[in-house]
Amino acid sequence: MIKIGAVGTSFIMDTILENVSLADGISCEAIYSRTKENALPLAEKFKIPKIYTNYDTMLADKSLDLIYVASPNSLHYEQSKAALLAGKNVLCEKPFTVTSSQLKELIALAKNQNLLLYEAILPMFHPNYKLVREKLLAIGKPKMAQAVFCQYSSRYDALRRGEVPNVFNPQFAGGALMDLNMYNVYFLVGLFGKPVTVSYEATLFDNGIDTNGILTMKYDDFLCQCVGAKDAFCENSVQILGEKGYIKVTPGASNVQEVKIVRRGEDEMLFKTPTNPWYYEFVALSQLLCEKNYKDCYDRLDLSLQVIEVLEAARQSAGLSF
Repeated sequence: MIKIGAVGTSFIMDTILENVSLADGISCEAIYSRTKENALPLAEKFKIPKIYTNYDTMLADKSLDLIYVASPNSLHYEQSKAALLAGKNVLCEKPFTVTSSQLKELIALAKNQNLLLYEAILPMFHPNYKLVREKLLAIGKPKMAQAVFCQYSSRYDALRRGEVPNVFNPQFAGGALMDLNMYNVYFLVGLFGKPVTVSYEATLFDNGIDTNGILTMKYDDFLCQCVGAKDAFCENSVQILGEKGYIKVTPGASNVQEVKIVRRGEDEMLFKTPTNPWYYEFVALSQLLCEKNYKDCYDRLDLSLQVIEVLEAARQSAGLSF
């Protein structure tokens, strides 16, 4: 049984812990928050026996195999590093780190410590993502791809009122690129590798944060466009256009529940997997951790580093302040 110590009490942790409880071979045994009051509702709901208000104390708990870091983006690096130094395997919410140099340091540390280090990025563990990769040849040579992930943020109105929620705070590495558009980048870089060039045109709020933007990745012989917005709403999807047809994924890069494959002059093929994507993540991770599958871990870390480098180049292109 893989025993988890969870870091963070944001709204997403409720969904995470619900799916942890559904997966065999993995359980949450402790939760860390700066105050006991914030952690108590989750601990009671999911029957988590331990609450820690000191991070170092939780890291010293020898019963924990894995630390799941789900704190604000800007804390991911330091909390993951502390966990690795304490001899713990780490699963870190996306984005892994803000800079590629930070991620390179974590990767080197994990390898030196003989520990497993994973980024919690949903589509990478989904069976339908594997299906898309396997079916790419069916549409012929790829010519273009477009990924759209727009979600009107519940905190955007607060930003407009003069507040600065973490998800729109440059100091916390917030914004549309790091929160939503990175799913599009992951999805496409995972299929096609690192692009030759990257550019990012963004709409910036008064505090310099990007509330929406269009990221273009250019390869030798085709283009990918990634659209992300936290100030707008639309139908999300990924479309890959080839010479013989196209693949359409809905409801988008973060949740590949439905894959439609259309070839010219042929009946379309439709594949549906309605299960919550977090479930697949924890089922896969439970097996990988139990097997201590270092090759899989290092392959995924290579992809994470490629994505961070693309995001880094995109921020520089748009003149973002972090």
